[in-house]
Formats: sequence, C-alpha cells, structure tokens
Amino acid sequence: MRVAVVGQGYVGVTGAVALARQGHHVTGIEKDPARLRSLTEGRTPVSEPGLQQELSLALETGRLRFAPDLTRTHVTEPFEIVLITVGTPPADDGTADLSQVKAALAEVAELLPAPHVVLKSTVPPGTSERLMAQHPRLRERYAYNPEFLNQGSALDDWTTPSRVVAGVWAQPVTEVLHTLYGALTCPWVVTTPTTAEMTKYASNAFLATKISFSNECARLCATPDLNIDQVMQAVGLDPRIGHAFLQPGLGFGDSCLPKDTTALARWAASRGLATPLLNAVIDVNRDQAALVRDTLRQELGADLARSEVAVLGARYEPWSDDMRAAPSRAVVPQLLAETAGVRVWDPAMDADELGRLFPGARPCPDLRTALRGARAVAVLTEWPETIEADWSVLATELAAPAVVVDGKNCLLPERLAGLPLTYRSAGNRLPERATTSFGDGTPYPAPSA
Repeated sequence: MRVAVVGQGYVGVTGAVALARQGHHVTGIEKDPARLRSLTEGRTPVSEPGLQQELSLALETGRLRFAPDLTRTHVTEPFEIVLITVGTPPADDGTADLSQVKAALAEVAELLPAPHVVLKSTVPPGTSERLMAQHPRLRERYAYNPEFLNQGSALDDWTTPSRVVAGVWAQPVTEVLHTLYGALTCPWVVTTPTTAEMTKYASNAFLATKISFSNECARLCATPDLNIDQVMQAVGLDPRIGHAFLQPGLGFGDSCLPKDTTALARWAASRGLATPLLNAVIDVNRDQAALVRDTLRQELGADLARSEVAVLGARYEPWSDDMRAAPSRAVVPQLLAETAGVRVWDPAMDADELGRLFPGARPCPDLRTALRGARAVAVLTEWPETIEADWSVLATELAAPAVVVDGKNCLLPERLAGLPLTYRSAGNRLPERATTSFGDGTPYPAPSA
C-alpha cells in the first residue's frame, strides 16, 4: 500500500519504519525543517532501541522517504491510507491540545482522491465524532486506531501487538486495516471510535494506577521487617495482576501517562463525572517526586543545607529522551532550593543540555566527578553505568554520611551492604532482594521494571 504517516514524533517515525519494513511504500510527513532534515539524512530524532538501524535499512530499500507536505506529494502519487500521529500535548489547563490533529485532518480532507484516514493520536472520547461532523466526507473512510507502544520496545510492540483496537463506522475500513498490518495473530477489538478513544485512556490510566499502587505499598513497607521487592515479586506472580508496572520509584514520568491521566480527569470533570481513584493516582504520583528531598531531610537534618548532592541520571528511562515529565525536572529544583549545591550527570546529555534544563546545577562529565566530595547521591535513572559500577570504589569519593537515595530501586542492595554509606530506596529493600524459586529450587527470574 501507499501510506503517509503525518507527524514524525515517537509514534510516527516508529510506525513509518515498521510499515516500510512490512513492504509498504511509506512517506513520513514532517513539517519541522530540522527534524525533516535529520530524517532525510537517515538520523532518527528520537531515542529508541533498534530504531536507528531499521530507519537506515528502510531508506536503503527505497520504501521509506520523508517529505514536508502531504498535499503536493499526494498529487503525484496518491496515498491509499493516511495515518495521523501528531502530538496532543497538554494545554495549560491539562486538557488535550487537539490543534495539530485538527490541522492534519483538515489537510487530509482536501485530498483527491480521498484516502482512508487513521487517527492514532491519543484524544478524549467523542473527539472523532466532532471531527467527522466537520469532515463528513471522510466518515466512511475513517478509523480511530490507538497505539499501545512501550518505550524501549516500540518496534516490537508495533509489529507484534498484544491487541488491535479499531474504532470504525464502516466495516470495510477494518479490512483496510487488516491489509495495512498484515497477518497479525493478536485479538482485534472492532468497536466505535468513541469506545476506542476511551480504551486508550483507560489502558494508560490503569498502568498509571499500578505504578502509584506500588509506590503506595513502598510507603507502607518502610520498616526493617518488610521488604518491598519481595512484596511486589509475590504480588506480581498472581496471573491476574502480573509484574509489569509494579515498580516502586519516583512515579510515572514518561511521555504518555502524566498527560493522559490528567487529560482523562479533566475530560470527566467537564462532564460532571467524579474520578476519585484516578485523582488519587495523580496525587500519589505528584507527591512521589518529593521522595529524594524528604529522605535527605530525614537523613541529614540541618546538615542538608550545607551538603552537596550528586544526581545520577536526568532521563526518566535510559531509552527515552522525552524530558517533559521526567521526575528530575521536579527533583533537581527541590534540591537546589535546600542544599549547598547539586551536580548532575547523565551519559546521554551534554553539559549545555543539562545546564539549560537545570539552571544552577553543575553538569559533570562522569560518575566519579559527580560523586567526589558529595554528601548524598540521588539515583534518578537506571543507567547501566550506575547499576554496574564498583560502588566500593565510588563510596570512597563521597563525604560522610554518604547517603545514597535510589529513586528507581535499581541498585542491588546486597552489593552495597557493608560499604561506608547509607542506602535508602522507595520502601525498604534490605536485607535481601527477593529469592523466589520454583518447586525444584530453580530461582525464579526477578521482574523487570
């Protein structure tokens, strides 16, 4: 099929590359000149494992190209289907800003012959109905088909999804989607666009709930007789629950969950609908950003004001370069307000970028420089360099009392035991990490974050 993907952000470039890999002829539409130039030169503008290599391969095959304008490209080689993957960032009041979606759809509505159009951007329930009231000619060729991509596994999630949700008014559009995606073996849920829109929000809200629940449990598991790792390991072994997203830490801060939970709560409030559980999830997540500061207050007391703190990692996750809701954006300013100084190290960010993000903090080129003389450490990203470091050596760089606050619960407590430092995390993880085993004694693998 001849496919256009409008918007080359995280979802758009992933989809364009994956569809080209399937054999479709794909044009990625990107209006930002700098991003378009990067893509045309074969450089992915987002951080995602495997994406750079697959982008280069897709360009080499000739099945993927990029262009700044949908209309002019359609005139010479009409598209059979247009995917809209533009952003829906939060407005000042927390609602979803739909301006990019509206602009893209208005452009598609002018195309002749009319292609099928698939909206993948996350939008509030009822959005498709309102959009199609403005563009009735597209209604029978329209689908709302949300994406369910996880950062770190986006390409696999696109090509082997857990399910496909297709919101359509005309059944033939479903067949077009089957042709687009190929022989998928996952379940398909074919429903109305409004139900599909709610499904996307409900899915993200539930994942956010699991994270906030695990952080609530971590607060309850703060005494030496409780071990949060073992609690979450045991809870996640229940097949009705599962381990995914049961990871205490600094809360959710990726590109989707913060904005989508807030947008859903605002949408409900605008209709007079109460969302006490969702509101609590948001509140728990907001308060979790204070974990590092509050722990250091408890451990250092009045000395906090005279202490320097080393922050290890600024990204929310190593494979995500989306910093809009990264916990570091809240944690570092909190520490700057209460300490003698803050040093920040992140192996994927240079000094200029760190300086722009955190005015007043001192960017550091490596771990040892960041730690040298600091009285406290805050681990905000699970970088392998941090997890696999020789902490018996790093501990010698710290000044007493050498408090290490593990904001991602990613360090191995047993490797820190006996070292001249004080280890604190989200919930108590000492004295031992979970050691669950099968009946024959074979260790059960620890859950991934």
